[in-house]
Amino acid sequence: MQVWLVADRRSDPLVAELLGVLDDEERRRADAYRSADDRRRFVLAHGALRHIVAGALGAPPGGIRWARGPHGKPEPAGRWRGVHVNLSHSGEVAMVALCPSHPVGVDVQQVLPRLDAVAMARRWFPPQEAAAVLAAPGPEARANRFARLWARKEALTKAHGGRLAEGLRVAVPPGGPPPDTPAADAWAHGYRVHDIPAPAGYRAAVALPAGADPAITHHDWSGPAPP
Repeated sequence: MQVWLVADRRSDPLVAELLGVLDDEERRRADAYRSADDRRRFVLAHGALRHIVAGALGAPPGGIRWARGPHGKPEPAGRWRGVHVNLSHSGEVAMVALCPSHPVGVDVQQVLPRLDAVAMARRWFPPQEAAAVLAAPGPEARANRFARLWARKEALTKAHGGRLAEGLRVAVPPGGPPPDTPAADAWAHGYRVHDIPAPAGYRAAVALPAGADPAITHHDWSGPAPP
């Protein structure tokens, strides 16, 4: 499995090139952003996703078509398909995960020390995880722990293709869910979650089916490959 780091780049020519390979729906979503920074980062993330998938399939980036699952998870469809992919972006960072044989979920979260991590954890996480966030020594450590937990949960949810509310209530330590997962969340036993490297100020995780090879190769995406 491959994980690609896509960093924000203030390059008008690159953004224009990537905008050219997006489909109509992606362009509409980009245009909906009021912030120029957010719009640029969206184009970079989704343009990079298309180039990464195209490179794996031998396809033109603009020829990739997407089919969405019941809860919106996209996968390559139509003529160019045969790999599983997932995209996450937060702040100035995006990550793309690509797996040839198994569904995959990836999530990157920016650590936000000003966030009320304790209140958020109490609202969304199981009690033992909310207590773990509270026990961290200070706001920065609490924000860091919260971001790690959220990234694990969202990666798990995205691999499964379910609703985020399902994943947030599952306690997810590194390597997978614990044995005491409630019956309603038994689906989580089919996956394993792994922390992965992220830039300073971010936390990230990937999730794969339990039987998948956990070996991951990491890449930095610097732009479209020369023709």
